[in-house]
Amino acid sequence: MTDVPGYLAAHIQERLAAVAHELGIRVDVHGDVVYLRGEVVTEERRRAVEDAARGAAEGHRIRNEVSVVSAREPEGEETLS
Repeated sequence: MTDVPGYLAAHIQERLAAVAHELGIRVDVHGDVVYLRGEVVTEERRRAVEDAARGAAEGHRIRNEVSVVSAREPEGEETLS
């Protein structure tokens, strides 16, 4: 694997899709640090994203800035007019 940041970021994003099943995570590489940004619905998903990225980051440090957002069901029924 090359150390060119764009190639590494793409490689990590492919792994996130294949292993963590997450497509909406942005991956940026600056020097030896990989930044993960985006939103997931649980802390477990956040950890899965980080674990998958570590498997592809080849010794780079991971900075997990992925946020966990609430995905509750709406209260009551929605009325359509």
